[in-house]
Amino acid sequence: MEEKTDSRYPYTYACDLIRIRAGYGNSGTKLSRSDASQIRELFSKVLNIPDIEVANKLADYFKKNEEQLTEEAIKGIKEFVPFV
Repeated sequence: MEEKTDSRYPYTYACDLIRIRAGYGNSGTKLSRSDASQIRELFSKVLNIPDIEVANKLADYFKKNEEQLTEEAIKGIKEFVPFV
C-alpha cells in the first residue's frame, strides 16, 4: 500500500487533519504541525492508546476524506484571503 512509501504517513497527515479542523486565522492555520502533534500525543495519553495507532487512525481518515477536507481548507482560507 502507498502509506509504506509515503514519508508523510501517518504523522504529517494526522497533524494536517487536526490543523484543518482547528480552522484558520489571519496568518493561515491556527495551529502549527508541532501544536497539532502535541494535541495528537495528548489524545494518545488520555485514551491510553499508542501514539502510532492514533496517528494511523487520523491519517487514514484524512486520506479517505482528503478531497472533502481539502475543499473545506480552501473554503476556510478564502474567508480570510478573499483573492485566493
